[in-house]
Amino acid sequence: MSAVRGNYIKARFYKAARIVPGVDNVVSALDEDKHKAMRAQMNSTFIVKVDDEYGFEAAMDRQIQNFITMLETKYTSTDSEIRPVDMAEKAQFLALDIIGDISIGKPFGYLKQDQDLYNFNEINMSSLPILTFVSILPGIADVIHAWPFRLALPKEEDQVGFGRLMKFVTKSVEAAMHRHEAKEGALIQKHVHHGLTKNDMIQQGFVAMYVHCCASSSSRANVHASIAGSNTTAHTTLMTLLSIIAAPWAFQALRKEIDEARPSVHDPISWHEIRQLPYLQAVIKEGLRMWPPVSGLGFKLVPPGGEHINGHFVPGGTEIGQAFLAVGRSKQIWGADADIFRPERWLCASEADLNKMNKAVDTHFGGGKFSCLGKPIAMMELHKTVYELMKRFDMAIIHPAKPMKTKASIFVCDTDFWVTLRKRPA
Repeated sequence: MSAVRGNYIKARFYKAARIVPGVDNVVSALDEDKHKAMRAQMNSTFIVKVDDEYGFEAAMDRQIQNFITMLETKYTSTDSEIRPVDMAEKAQFLALDIIGDISIGKPFGYLKQDQDLYNFNEINMSSLPILTFVSILPGIADVIHAWPFRLALPKEEDQVGFGRLMKFVTKSVEAAMHRHEAKEGALIQKHVHHGLTKNDMIQQGFVAMYVHCCASSSSRANVHASIAGSNTTAHTTLMTLLSIIAAPWAFQALRKEIDEARPSVHDPISWHEIRQLPYLQAVIKEGLRMWPPVSGLGFKLVPPGGEHINGHFVPGGTEIGQAFLAVGRSKQIWGADADIFRPERWLCASEADLNKMNKAVDTHFGGGKFSCLGKPIAMMELHKTVYELMKRFDMAIIHPAKPMKTKASIFVCDTDFWVTLRKRPA
């Protein structure tokens, strides 16, 4: 369905990702030629490497260090003092500041201020059910984007929520395009060099803030889209941490691998070094398998003439989608223990089974011509965040009967993951 040369195209489901009325981004664009051109302009900014390392790694390391510093300074518990911390909130802050630093060359300031600036997270959580409704009934998007209803949409004059960050992004795009003030190496600067327009860059930034792992970029259609997806990577990070804590054998195996690697790796650990830690990689893949961050079905249109799918004929023009959670829990792919967190499955599988498993997990990022441009960013963030937390802290869940609250709409969002942290010896 997602093959590069396949005849499937995106259905109207994706119109829900259009942030600015009348202006498409790489997610919302339905026209095949337009979508292909947008991807071509943006793709090189994600795949460029220097000495086999991604150019955005330094920005990510800066924000993960800010994250760790905040936790060590304000939220480390001792025998005499307990300091509870909501990791759901802090992981969201981290994801947002990573998006900011990578996309426009500076963080939004969530980690420094340690608060929900402009009530973005609160408003974002309450708006996701509306986005889900619009994705299911895409005709509603046309109504919402028409006058006078579009007056109620977020706008740059707002002092809180999504609109406030839109203004932040817009100013950064204008600086990069007209005064060249963006930090060299930021994606926004690369997009300028590759010919993206101001409107393209602003909207794409907004989309990526909704769908961090699916469109994490900075392009007016393309930095408005970056703001929107901090939910996704944060969710997988949190659920992976929870799964590790709940599986002592996995916890011990991962801790052992990290401790043995510490004397021989850099601080912060490089992406190249991360890829030499097989158990950590297995843990991240297992977390993604079990806890995909996107619950929307990503509908595509069956090509004219129809298709036979699993022995059933599906007429052309039919919208078909993919249930990511069902793929990740399919016993046909993962075996009888599909509902159990077991990273070892990735280390002992045959080459044929491993190929099948990797393809199944990769569908969480789309595939082929629909593949996620921000996948390298999301995967690096997941690995590095889990590594640093496991290296530096012992973590205990405060409310084991209900460790966190999860809300599923088009994305899966978490709140109230209260834990205590104790600093480990250096």
